[in-house]
Amino acid sequence: MKRSLLFVFILAGFAAGLSGQDRIITLNHDTIECRIKKITRSEIHFDISSQGITTTGRMPLTGVLSYSVSPAAGAAPMYDAMKPRPAGGLRLSLSGGMGYIISSSEKAEEAMVDMGLSEEKAGSYYSDLKSGWYGSADATWVINQSYGAGLRYKFFNTTAATEGYFDPGDYYNLYYATYSENIYVNYAGVSIFYQEQFGQKREWSVYTSFSMGIAFYRNEYEFFYGNFLITGNALGIDGSLGLEYRISPLISAGAELSVFSSTIRKIKITDGDVDETVDLEEDNYENLSRAEVSLGIRFYF
Repeated sequence: MKRSLLFVFILAGFAAGLSGQDRIITLNHDTIECRIKKITRSEIHFDISSQGITTTGRMPLTGVLSYSVSPAAGAAPMYDAMKPRPAGGLRLSLSGGMGYIISSSEKAEEAMVDMGLSEEKAGSYYSDLKSGWYGSADATWVINQSYGAGLRYKFFNTTAATEGYFDPGDYYNLYYATYSENIYVNYAGVSIFYQEQFGQKREWSVYTSFSMGIAFYRNEYEFFYGNFLITGNALGIDGSLGLEYRISPLISAGAELSVFSSTIRKIKITDGDVDETVDLEEDNYENLSRAEVSLGIRFYF
């Protein structure tokens, strides 16, 4: 069979040479008799002459099965066209951007005012604490060109600090001190993935993913009482919607909107000497839910 196909290709190239015409064979096995003018990384450009009228055209290489160039043009008789990306494969994604905690901080601000800080300082503190840096990494096995499943990792960090006079509640003393938090949230989970390609060359795609896993909370907390480390973990859920542009068959750039949700109900507090585990009351749950926007790069293998 391979030998017969070889003879077919040789005869096709020979016939094209005799006619002085180039030839394009599409994936639908249609034949275009033409003069090939230029071949780029993604397209083939050609002219078609009929009854003295020349028409210029172009076609994505992903739609070409093969093409031949007349030997009179000084080129090799047969080439293999770029093939579409295989239906299945590995997709790696790296993204970075900003996240914003969407839970209410009203009660926390009131508590800070009760300790002696002004409303302005309390509002500014929690405004800083709600926004932070965000990053993510995904490994997805694309089962076909639309569906996939894999693993998702996310990282979020935010910090805030203020200083002023604090009332410890003993009716006698006021302390001038720094109050600060440095919060890290790591998340790892399994995900499902769906995408739709569009555009003349299918170079654009819109995708969505859903993930479920474990969120790990770490808060480096400083107050006039001392330095404390607060940790906890809880179930996390993540959803995303993105748009990407294929730069090449193996690399694309994209933008993504995502929403993350997790609530810490139990924490562990330590000052380096004493450890304590606390079951939080419902009013004091640590709500880590946030909205995120990011830019990133994707690799296809």
